[in-house]
Amino acid sequence: MKSDIINLLEGCSLNLGNLKVEYDRSYQPMSMMVEFPSRSAYDAAQRAITRKGRLFNMTRTDKSQWDITAPYDGKAILLHGIPRNALADDVERFLAGCQYDPSSIQMFARPTNQGLIRMALVRFPSQALAMHAFITKNRGFCLNNQINVQVLH
Repeated sequence: MKSDIINLLEGCSLNLGNLKVEYDRSYQPMSMMVEFPSRSAYDAAQRAITRKGRLFNMTRTDKSQWDITAPYDGKAILLHGIPRNALADDVERFLAGCQYDPSSIQMFARPTNQGLIRMALVRFPSQALAMHAFITKNRGFCLNNQINVQVLH
């Protein structure tokens, strides 16, 4: 996803550190935030979008918006469908065999179209370890509930 934006805006001197994905409360991607190194890079991006005929909306925001957006950088996963009676220990058991930061487990509930769904956010030391957890644990079971795993970028 981030590499697609970098390819679209080639010639703007961007790297992966210049991009953040902004998520809504249900952790669905809403927008991509881009931090341009200079005004000329921003102008070049506007020209690239116009030249390629893409329908993208670029809006300038101030630095405070960039600062409050959490940078997951592919080092965090979101577990969807955690049972209501599950504890952090159950999530740790579900993630057995994965290298992650146990103190980073955040469990919460969010309203969805299907009702209230329980989720857990877990941080990993690297993108590779987060992707390993996705590959090995997606659609696994925690207390007889199937868990969907999403990597956050």
